[in-house]
Amino acid sequence: MRTAKYVRAERNKWYAQVEVKKKSVTEVCQIFGISRECYYKWHKVDRALRRKFRTDLPKKNQPNTKLTPELKEFIRAAKLKTNYGPSKMARCVKKELGIKISTTIIYRFYRKERLIRRPQRKQPWYEPLKHKLTITKPGEGVQMDVKYVYPRSRREYQFSVLDPHTRLHYFQIFPTKESKNCITTFLAAEKYFGFKILSVQTDNGSEARGDFHRYLTSKNTPHYFIPKKSPWWDGNVERVHRTIDDEYYHNPFRVWTTPYEWLEYYNSERIHDALGDLTPREQLTKSVSVDC
Repeated sequence: MRTAKYVRAERNKWYAQVEVKKKSVTEVCQIFGISRECYYKWHKVDRALRRKFRTDLPKKNQPNTKLTPELKEFIRAAKLKTNYGPSKMARCVKKELGIKISTTIIYRFYRKERLIRRPQRKQPWYEPLKHKLTITKPGEGVQMDVKYVYPRSRREYQFSVLDPHTRLHYFQIFPTKESKNCITTFLAAEKYFGFKILSVQTDNGSEARGDFHRYLTSKNTPHYFIPKKSPWWDGNVERVHRTIDDEYYHNPFRVWTTPYEWLEYYNSERIHDALGDLTPREQLTKSVSVDC
């Protein structure tokens, strides 16, 4: 019998034969020429380190963990079948298995296993733009969007309308984000601009669908939707939102008392690089004179 000390790499070979190859301790002792006492002595010494560093050993579940492998399989199967959210899944687990589990644990399991899916119903009339619109005159491809603002220390919604040909801008602020507010802003913008809006381009927000889309359809006004998650398609109106932030909402030295005063300044006094240092009102006058 070998009496010399055994290095850890050799001892791990013993343990692998028992735990991975499923051989008995007696067989392993005969193969490596060691006694059972020697095996169990080193097994006791190495147990803590083996559990920490060995990756081929099965991990023990924590005694207080409710999310057991069986419960994980139940939640995974139920999620794929029903697409329940964390709250409803917790109630389902309690009803079917009698186990009370928190929604936070279920949500973390969803996120880890990538089980979160939000189905979206595609409307039959929805067809996103594939190419940018060609703008040749005022009223074509007018861009509309909604911006969060806090004029009275609470969230409100600024419905913006911008004509890309003249850069004329108009907006109204509402306490709610409803599709009907889009209609109100659209009608007020036509009156403010002084010309008919020929087509509208919006993102895929709920405020641009529903009543507003039906209203445009009834008026035979084309309504174009930009591709999802592509705000740069509405670059003109997004840029004017940044401008009003820089010059009004986030400007502690602003000289205007209301955002509507700034709006009049924007359209009548502020020069624009894209217009050759003209104002939007001057650009409108130039466009009308050219058309005549």
